[in-house]
Amino acid sequence: MVISGGIKLKNLFNFVSFFSININASCFRIIEIAEWCKRVNLKSNLGNDISIGKVHELLQNVFYLGLMKYKGEIHEATHEPLISKKLFDRVQEIMREKGKPQKVKKHNFDFLGLMKCPCSAAITAEKKIKPSGKEYIYYRCTKKKGPCQEKHFLRGEELYPQIKSFLQKVSLSSYDTEMVLAKLEKEESRAKEQAKTTAQDLKTEFAVNEQKLEKLLDVYLAETITAEEYTSRKEKLVKQKVGLKEQIEDFEQKGLSWLEPAREFVLSLNQAAKLLESENKTEMTTFLKNIGSNCILQNRQLIFSPRKPYDLAAERSEAASKSLRFSKMWT
Repeated sequence: MVISGGIKLKNLFNFVSFFSININASCFRIIEIAEWCKRVNLKSNLGNDISIGKVHELLQNVFYLGLMKYKGEIHEATHEPLISKKLFDRVQEIMREKGKPQKVKKHNFDFLGLMKCPCSAAITAEKKIKPSGKEYIYYRCTKKKGPCQEKHFLRGEELYPQIKSFLQKVSLSSYDTEMVLAKLEKEESRAKEQAKTTAQDLKTEFAVNEQKLEKLLDVYLAETITAEEYTSRKEKLVKQKVGLKEQIEDFEQKGLSWLEPAREFVLSLNQAAKLLESENKTEMTTFLKNIGSNCILQNRQLIFSPRKPYDLAAERSEAASKSLRFSKMWT
């Protein structure tokens, strides 16, 4: 059972979860998980590297949910969960998706399905062979939406640098990624302590409010105050009670909900950096489709509109991205 390195284990589940959102599950390889474990020095309880064969076992282990499996039955355990059930379930879905048969494409042109023409028709690609025998890939409008004003063709070698340029804007090195994740872990610990205090303060105030309502009723029944005074005071206390109840419910539901999306966001920035290194164009296409929308090819220029919070990352330099306040991105 792999139980060492709780922080790294949590990051591992977030690392896998990220692929379900930003990378096509069919492109996801188990060896990448094993390599990630080795890179961050995540070991088994015997001090060994996590092998490819152990990856499935690790990711499906309910121990990290705060549960124990004994004689084929699942039981509640006394240790604290390392990850949320939502994150665990998401990773299980990814692993199931990997077992499904994948569609075979009729062509192997890069970046198809990513771009559209300003006329809203899809962009297609075709191969041209020069008299010299040299082959070129050209991207153009399919013109399936009717007449199109876009007359330009774009060669593949001119498109690729534009793709890489945008990926660079939303990339974060592995070193910086580990630094930011470590800071998030510290922030989580601090936020949990603050959350306990805040929740207790709200519940104490709620209990005091209920006591005031009870005392007010006693005073009224003792005919110490008039019906008008009772009604007026009760209205104020009831409104306060409703407000406190909403604050408690809202706090318990949202409390630290921004932390997991923040981790996934950081890991996705790191994945952009890895895609630049690997030059896997299939994964680049899937990544860009999932972090953006309205990718238009116009006048030989790629116009890409990233979704929040990637739009913020794209506007900042890689160095400045380390100081982003992630909690504000999900408020």
